[in-house]
Amino acid sequence: MHRVEGTVRTYAWGSRTALAELTGRPLPTDHPEAEMWFGAHPAAACRLDGTDGSLADAIAADPDGQLGPHRDGDRLPFLLKLLAADQALSLQAHPTKEQAEEGFERENREGVPLTASNRNYKDDNHKPELLVALTRFEALTGFRPLERSRRLLAVLDVPELARTTAVLGGADADEDLRALVTTWITLPESAKAPLVDAVAEACRGLPGRAAAGDTAVEEWMLGAAEVAAGLAAQYPGDSGVLISLLLNHVVLEPGEAVFLSAGQLHAYLRGTGVEIMANSDNVLRGGLTTKHVDVPELMRVVDFSQLADPVRHADATGFYEVPVRDFTLRRCEEGRAVEVSGPAVVLATRTGVELAGDGVDGGVPEILRPGQAAWVPAACPPVSVTALGQGFIATAG
Repeated sequence: MHRVEGTVRTYAWGSRTALAELTGRPLPTDHPEAEMWFGAHPAAACRLDGTDGSLADAIAADPDGQLGPHRDGDRLPFLLKLLAADQALSLQAHPTKEQAEEGFERENREGVPLTASNRNYKDDNHKPELLVALTRFEALTGFRPLERSRRLLAVLDVPELARTTAVLGGADADEDLRALVTTWITLPESAKAPLVDAVAEACRGLPGRAAAGDTAVEEWMLGAAEVAAGLAAQYPGDSGVLISLLLNHVVLEPGEAVFLSAGQLHAYLRGTGVEIMANSDNVLRGGLTTKHVDVPELMRVVDFSQLADPVRHADATGFYEVPVRDFTLRRCEEGRAVEVSGPAVVLATRTGVELAGDGVDGGVPEILRPGQAAWVPAACPPVSVTALGQGFIATAG
């Protein structure tokens, strides 16, 4: 077993306080800290304490010992992160495994550099992901049932909006959503900016209408409208503001989670959480960003099926059920002791966790403080993990 040093990623939407406060470092930080990676992705593989290399180096040198003889390939199948958002992330979706393999090969063949701003596929893997809230966490996750969205769009009562929503009304709700998103995302700037402004103004007016007794304004609409108005202030004239009105607006309490499979459009808005995903960095953006948006590729990847209830909860043993083989995540609360076999990453998030057993160097128990993690390779004897406050255990599925 080795301690691992998380790799901090500084993106504009990150926080100057959240990760520093969690890990006990001085704050505010010099740059917004958005994520801390605990994994072996080539973009930011974490360092193994007591060695001269990274976790990726250790796996490459001894895949059997690190991942086990029955592994599926020679790379760690998951990537664990701490995530802290002070601003909205870009509206985005991730490809299926088949789409990622095809897209990665195509862009390599076309000679698009991996670091190019117009590169869609940084690797050949899919990116299903699970996010568990550590604080109150707000997000947009998947398309809500279309009938509810139609009520919201009608209540806003924006004539310019009504003209674009005329594409709705077919027999296939998924195709209706595809048609509407395509319409909004391809509007010329001369039409898009005034439409977004008009919608934002209507959204800002909903609370007053509700207070005045307008029964057409349902309570859930107020949160969706508040989000859209806030996004319009951050990203004036962005079609992502319009698309946000079609997505589930969820507010997670600590311990609650959302799972996002391939193609589901989403955007994290604010909060701190633990995120686990397949070992990939593939993102197709759809708005709320100044970065590259490849509309045809995005529309090829997005899944327009409706997601009635995206929120998930851990079972009695702390596991979050996910329909993928790449990872499992288990939350351990104070006093719970579990035995962990590798390959696994153990992460402390509150107070700390204690590691003990033959797999710990010298057999002497070690304490991981919040924001610290340890790598348990497949060849390591089982490690006993006891939560002193809260910890998470990430393993292959």
